[in-house]
Amino acid sequence: MSDILSWFLTNPFVAFIALVGVVVFVHELGHYLAGVWMNIAIEEFSLGFGPTAWSFKRGRTEYKLCWLPLGGYVRFFGQESGEAIPPELEGRALNTAPVYKRSIISAAGPFANFVLSLVVMVVLSKVGLPKPAPVVSVMPEGVARKAGLLTGDKIVSIAGEKVESWADINRLVSSRPEKSTVFEIERGASRLTLEMTPARDMSESLFGEPIPVGRIGVSQFFETPRIILAPQDSTLSRAGLLTGDKILEVNGKKVSALHDVEQAVAAGSVSLLVERMEKPEEHLLLPSGKEKLIVPTQTLTLSTASAVLTDEWAQTVRSSDMTVKSFDNLNKGDRKIPVQEAWKACGLKPGDTVFSWSGYPKLQGPIDLSYNFQKLIRPEDSGAVTVVWQVLNLSDNQMRTLECKIPRRSVLDALGRNQWTLELPVSFVSRGVAVAPVTIRSESLIDAVKDGAAATWQQATTLLTALKKLFSGDVPLSNLGGPIAIARVAGDAAEGGFLLFVLTISWMSLNIGLFNLLPLPALDGGHLLLQGVEAAYGKPLPLGVQLAVQRLGVALLLGLIVLVFFNDILRLFRS
Repeated sequence: MSDILSWFLTNPFVAFIALVGVVVFVHELGHYLAGVWMNIAIEEFSLGFGPTAWSFKRGRTEYKLCWLPLGGYVRFFGQESGEAIPPELEGRALNTAPVYKRSIISAAGPFANFVLSLVVMVVLSKVGLPKPAPVVSVMPEGVARKAGLLTGDKIVSIAGEKVESWADINRLVSSRPEKSTVFEIERGASRLTLEMTPARDMSESLFGEPIPVGRIGVSQFFETPRIILAPQDSTLSRAGLLTGDKILEVNGKKVSALHDVEQAVAAGSVSLLVERMEKPEEHLLLPSGKEKLIVPTQTLTLSTASAVLTDEWAQTVRSSDMTVKSFDNLNKGDRKIPVQEAWKACGLKPGDTVFSWSGYPKLQGPIDLSYNFQKLIRPEDSGAVTVVWQVLNLSDNQMRTLECKIPRRSVLDALGRNQWTLELPVSFVSRGVAVAPVTIRSESLIDAVKDGAAATWQQATTLLTALKKLFSGDVPLSNLGGPIAIARVAGDAAEGGFLLFVLTISWMSLNIGLFNLLPLPALDGGHLLLQGVEAAYGKPLPLGVQLAVQRLGVALLLGLIVLVFFNDILRLFRS
């Protein structure tokens, strides 16, 4: 039953109905309440278009749910030109109402969307949003490693500015390329200060504009403490550590990630409690949950100088996050098939653990792998990219060198542009460890209002910039999404949990509100524009002009609908 409920709540179609339903209901409720306030007679209040699924009537207003859940409308009496006005509705027809009343009704829908977005952000600011903790995983190469930052360190401040989440690290480091910067960190019970200069790198803004950013070589990826051990004589192997062991405790303290073990090893002799797998060369490659374990767990002691242990650990131990479990199942005609066949042809197979490549001493998980992959691709190159790996296979416990020539593949980025990418269509034995998120919340209701308003304004400025660049041509029209794209966003948000779904409602509500204010015929902004012209000239435009403008508006909206559906379908085929 719980599985059925979970599927229902995270189903993209259900999520789409819920998301659009809330946003459209609030928008139309704004028009409706403004009409009641202005004493304009209301004929229909509808959620959805097309044939009626359910309705009831109260007074002269019919309330309806329709089968096509792509919007809604409020139909006021006198909205259609030429309607005869009965005596009892004298003064309550929309077409005879003063221009200020009609303007308030037109603006009320978008205004209601803005209020919904603001209320959601204020509530979320007070309740608190879970965000990635400011705990770093340090890449083997980079500014952070050279400066002495260690995996597991928590960054407390950067350049004197308080850090609360990973987003703060990303924002502050990115804004300081080639600037000497002081980092305050927590390491266990100690507080340390490190100074480093973020390296300059070129990245892109949300809208594809090249911008210089700072990089220090950290990520959010933390390696799983199930290990793969190189087949060479070492203190670790002599102490009884084996490939497939999962380290549960170090010196009696539970550990959840490999860096916890590495830091203990760096301090000297340690006692390890491990969960040992029966026939790891077979069972690591089984579907998750079917592995066979030996009970009781094993206790091992490593008694060697810390420098020796640390050096041995770096050379001989890898996480199972870098062990290939299987090749992805690709559908016939999938564009990744040539890439996958190239990996197979060069000798990569399930059970291989990547130890090093092309002089790079260690790959810290798939994120490090992906980042370094892209560095191999140069714009001036064509054809295949050469990758040289040192891999250890579970079945024969032999290290071998693979020299692979992998074809690049052209993919579309977030802005619809063709980009070259190098892919590895496989799944790994394990997928890393997530650090528990931190909850960021406002301290008081006043702070929540301030923080919520700031977040809403930030969302609004981003959307306005996107609209501006859309009309200027800086962002292609192919980026526009329709119902299918919204359904995907809604489904992803629902899978991310209730708070993420509510956050998406805020974003969508603001999006709909701003879109409806565009000065296009048939939108609220178009009505406001005509009403502004009427107020300026003291009389409405001739009926013929109004009808022509309405027809133009309908044509533009139909064209937009066709475009977004085309984009949605094209994305489905490309994916």
